[in-house]
Amino acid sequence: MRPCPRRPAAATPCRPLSSSSTPWATSPTPISRAAMQQSEPLAGATRLRAGRRGFRRLEDGNLVASLMLLAADFCIVLLAGLVADMLWHLVVHGYALSLHGLRNALSAALIFSLLQAVGGQYAASWVLGRAPAQSNLSRDWLATMAIVLIASFLAQDTSELSRGALIVFAGLGWLMLVGARPVIVLLLAQAVKTRRFETRRIVLVGDPGELEHYYMRQKLWRKGISIAGAMFVDLGRPDVGLGFWDAEEQREIPLDRPDAILRHLRQMEPDDILLALPWSASDAIDALLHQFSPLPAAIYLSPDPALSHIESNFLGQTSLSQAMVDRETGLSGIQVIRRPLSPAKRLVKRSFDLLAAGTGVLLLSPLFIVIAIAIRLESPGPAFFRQDRHGFNERPFRIFKFRSMTTAHEAGPFRQTAVGDARITRLGGFLRRSNLDELPQLFNVILGHMSLVGPRPHALEHNDAFMAEIASYARRHHVKPGITGWAQVNGLRGAADTEAKMAMRVAHDLHYINNWSLWLDVKIILLTVFSRKAFANAY
Repeated sequence: MRPCPRRPAAATPCRPLSSSSTPWATSPTPISRAAMQQSEPLAGATRLRAGRRGFRRLEDGNLVASLMLLAADFCIVLLAGLVADMLWHLVVHGYALSLHGLRNALSAALIFSLLQAVGGQYAASWVLGRAPAQSNLSRDWLATMAIVLIASFLAQDTSELSRGALIVFAGLGWLMLVGARPVIVLLLAQAVKTRRFETRRIVLVGDPGELEHYYMRQKLWRKGISIAGAMFVDLGRPDVGLGFWDAEEQREIPLDRPDAILRHLRQMEPDDILLALPWSASDAIDALLHQFSPLPAAIYLSPDPALSHIESNFLGQTSLSQAMVDRETGLSGIQVIRRPLSPAKRLVKRSFDLLAAGTGVLLLSPLFIVIAIAIRLESPGPAFFRQDRHGFNERPFRIFKFRSMTTAHEAGPFRQTAVGDARITRLGGFLRRSNLDELPQLFNVILGHMSLVGPRPHALEHNDAFMAEIASYARRHHVKPGITGWAQVNGLRGAADTEAKMAMRVAHDLHYINNWSLWLDVKIILLTVFSRKAFANAY
């Protein structure tokens, strides 16, 4: 095995596993406690400090770093445009700045930042793992200047267009961008090195030797990727595992049950899971994919160890593995299961939810009051009904609805609503048929429990029953549940009293998750209000 040099960091080395951890001795390539202490990968994996999570509290460090890179480029281009225009007009015309120059600088800053973002040049893990791509920068800058020039001609705004100022802007802007990009990347790398933020949190799964080889070869620490934990598996019994080391809690997690690791990973909420296994171990890979698929994390399969031999002896050092690098995450491997929504998409969806839900609460507040008073007048009991449901990553939350049933039937075991259900009040029947009983869930959206659009959350008893029967059911929890969804606007409402009915709903939910876009959310909301299918089978 390749020796692992110690990095000069003032960090406590990985503490050894307890001697009572006997399963480690049965590993196909056992790793000793001394190796755990001296191995850079495993020491690095345990170097996280509790409470030093930095920008992770802002939802995603990768997104924050990307926004920082974008903002830096925007400011550099804007500054270059203002300086170039000021210098040109000061020398030629005797005054410092023109309004036309300011407009060109703002346009160029916006266009260049957009081109770089579309090209994936702001993915922090990608940038940290590679040298700054000056060719892409130069290409996008040339395209920016061309777009600004063409737009000025099309707008017939060439009377004030100074070709000299534009030439100075093009040259100065390129020099500033080329000079600043390595400095910005260096500052970002320093922030990662000092643990000011992390771009990704990853769990490594596989043979100890393969994990160490992957960590050293890919230099994950340089990309801001933190090792949240490592699970060592026996290729003969991957469903059990040899042990799991939680790097954040600095302790070994006992895997006394096959679902123990799944329960623990739900609490950790890693961004990615990487399987470092030889591709020939297809049975082990299949078992692990089945075990981890309920988690809302991207799952990667590392390059086969045989590639290292081929690269070293025939193709150079990085030919094949670099071709498999994911631009967004910086991880080298095949993405077998992708994360449903990227950080940018989650930000867009959450922003839309807050804007729409907040507006809805303000506009519909008189209707809320009228419905609440009517419910209290019709039957004794509260105006609102509250019940526990499973949300994102099976996280429990309390859902709000207008009460549509009598309180006398609340006791007893859970049962689904049926046609002609005696528990439903007369007003409650109208509220359910018109979907008005769901309006209080706008508060769930504002609180972050739900989204406007997503898979509908079911009662816990209902959820547990179908999760045991439908293999893909748990994937519904890869996104937040919604007030309405793709299944509902396609008429899939009412009692899901058979496995076939629920399987159809799950298929529609997964279609929504795999094909999400902001336009799809808007379309579903419009269909919920205006489509007849959205009101079908409601009782």
